[in-house]
Amino acid sequence: SPILILTLTLSILQTIAGIGILVLGTPILLLLDLRMIEIMTILLPLSILNSLINIFYLKNRFSKISIDLKIKIYFFFICFPGIFLGLFALKFFSNYINFNLLVSLTIWFFLAASYINLKKKIKISDLLKKNFIFIIGIIHGVTNSGGSLLSMLIVDTYKENLINIRYKIIFFYFFLALFQYLSILLIFDLNPFTGLKFSFILCLIIGIIIGNILSKKINLSQLRNVILGLAFISSIFLISQS
Repeated sequence: SPILILTLTLSILQTIAGIGILVLGTPILLLLDLRMIEIMTILLPLSILNSLINIFYLKNRFSKISIDLKIKIYFFFICFPGIFLGLFALKFFSNYINFNLLVSLTIWFFLAASYINLKKKIKISDLLKKNFIFIIGIIHGVTNSGGSLLSMLIVDTYKENLINIRYKIIFFYFFLALFQYLSILLIFDLNPFTGLKFSFILCLIIGIIIGNILSKKINLSQLRNVILGLAFISSIFLISQS
C-alpha cells in the first residue's frame, strides 16, 4: 500500500537526517485526505519508535557521544510548553487561522537565516536560541513541521562531527514527538494504539537498517543540505494546502 512504501522511505530518510516521518509524512497524508489528528496517531508513534531505536543504536556504537546539560534544559523547559500551546491553538483556532501559510513563512525565514549564517558565520546568542526553541515547539504542536527547524538550529549552532550532530537531532526529535503525542492523547482523549499496525513497524525497522548503512556514505555538508531540502519541500506542501 502507499502508506507502507511511504513508511519505508521516510524511515530511511529519518534515520539519515534525524527528521522525515513527520515533516514529509504529514503533508503527503493530508493530500490523501486523512484528517490531521488521524495522521498524528499514525505518524507520531512511528517517528518516536524510529528515533528511539536509532538513539540506542548510536549510543551503543559510539559510546562517547553526549549532549550538554544547558541545551537539554533549554529544550525541556522552553520547547515543551510551546508544543502544548501549539496543540491548543490547533484545537481552538484551526478554523480561523491559516496555520499552513504561517508555518511556511516561518520556515522560509529560518532557511534565509540559515543561509546568511552559513555565509557570515554569525554567533547565535542564548536569548535567540531560547526564542527559536519556543517558536519551534509551537510550530510542531500545530503542524508537525517543527523538526526541520530544530534540525536547522542544531546544524547551524554546533560545529561538531557528523555522528554527534545526528545524535543530537535524533535525541531531541524523539522527545519533541513523544511530548506532542502524549499531549494529543490528553487533549483529544485518544487511544494510543489506534494508528499502529505491525506492517508499518516492519517497514520502519527495514528503513532504519538501510538508513544506517547509507548514513556512513554522507558528510556533514550533505546532511545539512538534506535537512534544508526537507524543510523547503515541507513548506511547499504546506503552501499547496493553504
